[in-house]
Amino acid sequence: MKNSNVQSTGLYPDIDNNGDLCKSNIKDCDIIIVSTLYHKEIVRSMMYSFISTINKSTKVSIGFVESPGSFELPITIQIIAEKYQPKLFLAVGCIIKGETNHDSYLSSSVTEGLMNLSLKFSTPILNGVLTTNTLQQAIDRAGKNLDKGKDLAEAAIEMLAFTSNFK
Repeated sequence: MKNSNVQSTGLYPDIDNNGDLCKSNIKDCDIIIVSTLYHKEIVRSMMYSFISTINKSTKVSIGFVESPGSFELPITIQIIAEKYQPKLFLAVGCIIKGETNHDSYLSSSVTEGLMNLSLKFSTPILNGVLTTNTLQQAIDRAGKNLDKGKDLAEAAIEMLAFTSNFK
């Protein structure tokens, strides 16, 4: 974070050394996180909080796949869902408004794509793609201040409990 007006001290640490992630083999994972490479510090902060919260409440295996950007999240999830059957997907990314309306088109397309896939595969796909006006808003939501990673974990726990009644 090179912008001097941006305070990123509230972010969680990176999850690269987290032993709870099975990056190489997602075949038997209960949850598969598909994250973007854009705004990696923000995305990884949300993932850290998500994983920490999940691990306090339940024992699940968590897999991890990277997608180039938010637009590629739906196709990445579709390719995985056609081969494997996780109990839940988490899509994590960050879209920050620029000078054009590109962010609106992108976020709408991604949201619709994720919803359609969730219905097609009867698998919960949590939308953890932040859409903010500023980098600072993204940092606040991804970090300890508003903690969207924790919110997503709580939703995941509820959806896993709900769907277990029907499978």
